[in-house]
Amino acid sequence: MTLVDDKVRAIGHYTAEEASRLVGVTPRRITRWSRYGIVPSISQHPSVFSYADVGEAILANYLLNLGWKTAHVRGLVERLRERWGQWPLAAAPLEHEGKLVVLKEGDDLVIDAIDKVDHALLQETLNLETVRRALRRGGWVSLKEEREHIVVDPEVHSGQPVVSRHRIPTTMVFEIADDADGREVLREDYGLTDEEINAAIEYEEAVAAVLAA
Repeated sequence: MTLVDDKVRAIGHYTAEEASRLVGVTPRRITRWSRYGIVPSISQHPSVFSYADVGEAILANYLLNLGWKTAHVRGLVERLRERWGQWPLAAAPLEHEGKLVVLKEGDDLVIDAIDKVDHALLQETLNLETVRRALRRGGWVSLKEEREHIVVDPEVHSGQPVVSRHRIPTTMVFEIADDADGREVLREDYGLTDEEINAAIEYEEAVAAVLAA
């Protein structure tokens, strides 16, 4: 199953607060992005996002962190949607390791495969596979750090981050581990290894740090 499937688009009904943990921005910001048209949403009153919507929000944050202004991100997203539909992160082809080239010609943005342009004119390389992989491994905080024990799957716990082999939400691991005998409980009752426990704790701490910044 791919991210572009209709079934997957509808799976994972995230509140703005839940989506923000994966996207790496505050709930207020992701809600603004939705109203501004940068990211899709199932509903705006209240804000509800699907798994695919969250992926597009990570893409938006990725672009903003490359130095793009919000208006330019909206322009790029609109161009991507013209070519690949409402969920370009899901639907765009992944030839050339998922890399697309973004060029600016006047006020227009031109998007093309990396081997079809003069590299001397290259202004920005957008790697969609990097963003997709980050979503599958925990979202924004997994963009630069591979988190092999963390998985986000729209068919598991409605797309909430879990410890991969056990399908236990990372939030649950974090809460249990905080108790005096929590680690022992996680090892004996849930079958987690110390490595998996530490991975879940580190993930939750990374998410909290990003949202607090």
